[in-house]
Amino acid sequence: MPWVTDHIFVAGGDFIVNDWATFQDQTGISAVVAIGDNSAPALQPPQAALLWLALAAESDYTLEQLRWGTEFIATALATGRQVLLYAPAGMHRTRPLVAAHLIHSGVSLARTLRLMEQKPWLPPYGGDATLLEEFLTALTR
Repeated sequence: MPWVTDHIFVAGGDFIVNDWATFQDQTGISAVVAIGDNSAPALQPPQAALLWLALAAESDYTLEQLRWGTEFIATALATGRQVLLYAPAGMHRTRPLVAAHLIHSGVSLARTLRLMEQKPWLPPYGGDATLLEEFLTALTR
């Protein structure tokens, strides 16, 4: 599980929920975007900053969900929080949100896709680049 930026960590699996307090102490995470098809994880202690995006698969993102996720991340980072993008079954559902965050932060779409492919845990980027193009267009309106 890696830090994808200096302040955003990506992880999946039960150990995060089962060992949340230890993980939180080690990473300083204080905001969570949970991405899954069931429900948000029951983290103990619970997080005051938690966004749950109901997605069964990486390809299920909507523009609205990308907007919610990127706005949540931007607000969390602006208030000095470390952010966890958590998908219970693994990291693939986090990839479109990582890409959207980069675009929301001002990185071009082409550079974002190149950056995503350079990360050893991301290639090949399986998300819909068309959705990211639509997201970029929506940002510039």
